[in-house]
Amino acid sequence: MKLRFIKLQAGGNDFILIDNRKALIKNRKKCALKLCRRQFSIGADGLLLLENSKIADFRMRIYNPDGTEAEMCGNGIRCLIRFICLKKLLVQKKISIETADGIYSGKVKGDLTLVKMKEPKEIRLNLKLRIKGKKYTLYFINLGVPHTVLFVDDLEKVDMEDLAPSIRDDKRFFPLGTNVDFVKIVNYHSLKLRTYERGVEAETLSCGTGAAAAAIISYKLRKVDSPVKISPSSGESLKLYFDTSLMDIYLEGKATKVYEGECSPNH
Repeated sequence: MKLRFIKLQAGGNDFILIDNRKALIKNRKKCALKLCRRQFSIGADGLLLLENSKIADFRMRIYNPDGTEAEMCGNGIRCLIRFICLKKLLVQKKISIETADGIYSGKVKGDLTLVKMKEPKEIRLNLKLRIKGKKYTLYFINLGVPHTVLFVDDLEKVDMEDLAPSIRDDKRFFPLGTNVDFVKIVNYHSLKLRTYERGVEAETLSCGTGAAAAAIISYKLRKVDSPVKISPSSGESLKLYFDTSLMDIYLEGKATKVYEGECSPNH
């Protein structure tokens, strides 16, 4: 059985999106493991499945390349909203999406796609962690998925493969694992970011929830204020807008179609 798919990307964070409202894909984990493999298949940072919802306009299921299901993905949901508009599946401007973390809403604004983020949870500041004999100060936040922020002076010198997995897998602080964000403050409205994503188990070119996590933690430490421009590894920036109470948080950036094709996800 052949199914149509569309490849989309947001800041270099790339996804395979399939309309699964007819439930043609039964084994979602197997499908993600097959299709997300770079060099051997389509290749992507994640598989997005558009499905039916009883409580929102649509439901998003997102699977990492290792087959695990993610609760939420900031860039992924923006790509899904862009897809819905490209295919004209809805006529209204505001679109609601059910995720494992609850309902999110967003819209397309020209070449930009915006999503309203949820109020952050479980913020923990000044966590002290010793890795290979060196002490680090970390900051934890949950924005639908867990993120740990580490401020650095030189992003280019960060050894992601050596440092990030030690933080990601620390069971004392992060029993369920965590994404790891390395952040450099540029000025009061700008920062740079590199993210190691849980489930991908590698650095990705961009991460929407990581961008939001970096900006909000920076705001809590009085290093930035809204709006914040976040420049990930890809160089394609995102913007985060928020109020002082952190009740109204909006993530905005480009989400674009790369190409379309056919695949055999069940074989």
